Amino acid sequence: MSDQRIKTKRTLVKFGVQKTTQIAGKGASTSWEIIKVPIGTDDNGDPIMSDCFYCEWVGSYGAAAIQQQADGVKRSARVRLPYVKAVYDALITKGTRIYLYGKTDAAHTFVLASDADDYLEQHKFIEFQVKHYGGK
Repeated sequence: MSDQRIKTKRTLVKFGVQKTTQIAGKGASTSWEIIKVPIGTDDNGDPIMSDCFYCEWVGSYGAAAIQQQADGVKRSARVRLPYVKAVYDALITKGTRIYLYGKTDAAHTFVLASDADDYLEQHKFIEFQVKHYGGK
């Protein structure tokens, strides 16, 4: 069996997790909270947090892209990034948005088109498909 690796890690993405709160007299309010993970500690021992993740972002092509276009998907891609437990847990258990280049506007917001896969359960990388329905 060939060894699977991430070939390029150049595209910045951020992940937003759906957070719904109940407001008395007004109903529910939904917002998207950006996932942050500790990447180290400073001189005082306080955690240094980051919300930036770098991945391999490959646009869809061929039969998969044709089928998705028939389903109304404007843009789709395959995403592969190093395993981060907080990101993987959010992808498999919560409503999650993927922000291409870290931009949270409608043109750069994607949603999952497939389940996230922890390749061979080895905690080395996560792979999943994303889609975007919006216009230009």
